[in-house]
Amino acid sequence: MASSQNPGDPTYRRSLGEGGLVLRWSTTEDKAGCVLLSCLAVQEPEGQESERAFRYFEPSMDDAFHAGSSTNWAVCVDTSPIQKSQTPTSSDSDSYVDKMRLVAQSAKERVVAIVYFLPAEFALDQDTVRLPVGYALIVACKPAYRGASGGENIMDRLFEMVNARAHTAGCALMVTSGIPGYYRTQGYEYALDMGRGLVTYLSPPNPNVPTNTPSSFALRPATLDDLPVLERLVTAPRAGAEIFVGVRESARPRQLRHLLGDRPPAYPSDTHPTDPWFVLEKRDTPEAPPRVVAAAGLRTRKLGVRPTVPRVHPLLWDGVEDASAVAQAITRELVREVETQLAANGSPDRPANIRWALPDAHPLYRWLLAHELAVPTPGSSRYDFMSAWWVSIPSLSTFLAALTPALNARLAGSKHIFGSNYTATLHIAASKTMGGGVVLRVADGTVSLAPVDAAKDGKPNLSLPRGPLLQLMVGYAGWRELKALFPDVAVEPAVVPLVDVLFPKRNVWSGMYF
Repeated sequence: MASSQNPGDPTYRRSLGEGGLVLRWSTTEDKAGCVLLSCLAVQEPEGQESERAFRYFEPSMDDAFHAGSSTNWAVCVDTSPIQKSQTPTSSDSDSYVDKMRLVAQSAKERVVAIVYFLPAEFALDQDTVRLPVGYALIVACKPAYRGASGGENIMDRLFEMVNARAHTAGCALMVTSGIPGYYRTQGYEYALDMGRGLVTYLSPPNPNVPTNTPSSFALRPATLDDLPVLERLVTAPRAGAEIFVGVRESARPRQLRHLLGDRPPAYPSDTHPTDPWFVLEKRDTPEAPPRVVAAAGLRTRKLGVRPTVPRVHPLLWDGVEDASAVAQAITRELVREVETQLAANGSPDRPANIRWALPDAHPLYRWLLAHELAVPTPGSSRYDFMSAWWVSIPSLSTFLAALTPALNARLAGSKHIFGSNYTATLHIAASKTMGGGVVLRVADGTVSLAPVDAAKDGKPNLSLPRGPLLQLMVGYAGWRELKALFPDVAVEPAVVPLVDVLFPKRNVWSGMYF
């Protein structure tokens, strides 16, 4: 098969210098190399990869987990002959990772650098529009190959491939998470604030409060029969969210099945067991059938000699049942469940706190935070683990075209400001790395877009540095907040109302991150 010159094409193949390094897209034959290299992303040294880390990343090469996963890795491979001193030798080890390492090291084309491209989807403005998104999910390079491509940066070329594939797939933007300084070099900017997690400190049971008080809520383990209701709970926030982060519809049931333990026979391993999931049921009356109102995934782990720390992720809620009642019930029931598990394992520990992974805008998060701060004991709550996604918009015109339904809806909701005959032209300046500037015209209550024509369009009336422009476009902050931080933000007075309406600050609200 002839190779393509388009970096995003599956047949793309390009040599880097004379050292035997080649850029291409992955195949199923690269599984061992890609998954082993992924372990570097969680600071596991080369040659010391744990089976737990390997099993964690392994589904990303499984087409049953997400269609096309095995061919969505931009890879750099070493095709040079294996030196005798580097020839891998078989061993009698029963270790799954050792066997995979032998496969990776013996390959004719050995994977040395990766960027994994995962198609995703963002819903904006109460599900007015769904934007196709490309997620650079896993990024890693073997230390020995960093800067070893004969003058070209391997990772720059891999990101070029991922951006090209995102363009072919019609992605409106790219997102990633990780090391801030590094991703800025690849054109990404901090622009989606996921909020800070909350740690709830638990007090010993109050002996004056009876523990056998009947409750209308009950927690039970989730099963595969709960998949329809879990899918409904995952997507429940979408209809009311300003920004809803999700996966493509076809991927969600596959990934939920995996998380609930429905995995290929070769996959189960004691080193990476299925995390327990629970559903919270409520009976409106003692005789009424139970209905599921919330669900939670639970992770427990030992941190040295510290007490066991349960981590709740995700916390899903139907958005209908009273948030206060759900938060109290699920906290109480999860603590009981953790204590039961610990006792079954012979542990004397009692959980000292619970870690919640929720975006700031989530009503249950707000309830937990408000009520924990109301407890007078100093230090009863604290924030931890800041979470954010970094965003790149390779083409501003493509992004705005995908966003147009939301822009039109924002205009429709602002007729009290603009009236019915409002017309305006918004000339947005943008660098070549974002595909250049865009002219946005408003007439008859709708938006139209055109590339900048320097001879006719004159000077921009909305101008921001690249980073703040990204932040404005995706709703991280409004232009006034950005102006306070970046003096070179410029908005002409005549278009200020239009910029306020079209590009307001937005909150991220998603109950599930895969």
